[in-house]
Amino acid sequence: MAINARTEGLGIRAAGRVLGKSPTSILLWEKRLSAQLSNFSPPSPKEAEVTIEGDEVYTRVGNNLPPLAQ
Repeated sequence: MAINARTEGLGIRAAGRVLGKSPTSILLWEKRLSAQLSNFSPPSPKEAEVTIEGDEVYTRVGNNLPPLAQ
């Protein structure tokens, strides 16, 4: 729940208040999880093509343009 709250934009102190934990505990949980990142996101096979999709990451500058086809 703490990691989900943090990825949704809640700050360290706010996440601690909501969960009834100290901000230091939240930071330690994040550090432990980041050490396990390779278990959650294994490398792709060398012979496969990888497509990365963005969610809520697109920025409008001037005109809205569709993504460039590759």
